[in-house]
Amino acid sequence: MRRAASNPSTDYADSFLCNLWMAFFFFLLLIVSPIQARADLKQNQARKVIQTMAGWSLPGDSVRIRSVRSNTAETAEISADIETVFRLTLREGHWRLSEIRTGQDRWERLEILARAAKAELPSGECDPPAQFARASPASELTTRRARCLVASLFGVSLPSDDIRIKEISPFGLSLGPESTALAIALVRVDFRLARDPKGWHVAEFKSGGRDWVNVSDMPAAVDQIKRSAAAEELSTIAKALADFRSERGYFVVSDKESVLIDHLSPRYLTRVIRVDPWQRPYQYDGQQGQYSLRSLGPDGKPNTPDDVVISGP
Repeated sequence: MRRAASNPSTDYADSFLCNLWMAFFFFLLLIVSPIQARADLKQNQARKVIQTMAGWSLPGDSVRIRSVRSNTAETAEISADIETVFRLTLREGHWRLSEIRTGQDRWERLEILARAAKAELPSGECDPPAQFARASPASELTTRRARCLVASLFGVSLPSDDIRIKEISPFGLSLGPESTALAIALVRVDFRLARDPKGWHVAEFKSGGRDWVNVSDMPAAVDQIKRSAAAEELSTIAKALADFRSERGYFVVSDKESVLIDHLSPRYLTRVIRVDPWQRPYQYDGQQGQYSLRSLGPDGKPNTPDDVVISGP
């Protein structure tokens, strides 16, 4: 039986198609592999994400990355030491953490952050004699007392290296009638990062023995709490202004809220109110027969939808 002669042109075509399919297969591997690979999140990337979490603006040297673990292409877990600055206030003979620094000349009240996170601030005194080698007056802010307060806030059981106090400011600072001080602490915190089309962001954080806390919605929650506080303060000023008019027959004529407060305080307004919850001056525009009170809201710009406004009469 004779074997059919092979066709050189057919063999060449088969070989060409085979090579073409192999090249296409490897091309697909080159494209698909990076998509399926885990995200290689670098330490400097993680540091920048943590610095700007929830709208904060922390100094670069305040975030020290301990470890980075990429779980998937869209998630990662970070362990870091955060250099945190707290303002403490002496109230009723006991020191309390009142504010945390979130950027250059920017502070956030811990009470507002706790409400936004639907959590409660710790109420421990941190100065029972049994906790200290030498009992110290409650009015003295010692390193141990400051460390205890910060540890209580972050759910850390002492002794622990998760909380370290670097520095306590000299006394003599004042915030109204209350005595205040500053404390710089190193706090170990774990973060869960997520990636979306806009890039990486902090989704959750965890400290001490506490559960994971979702921070994605916190900026909006904080702003809503501040809007409510601004509306209450403007209502208080408006009531004082109405009392002023009932006696004088006209509203305060000025385009400055500071002038308004000088006219109202202390006879009509017992509490001096000059800045809104975003630490920006309230706006006032008053004529004899009408007025407008305004907070510029979260964006700090006038005449935008997020302004908080009260007008009268």
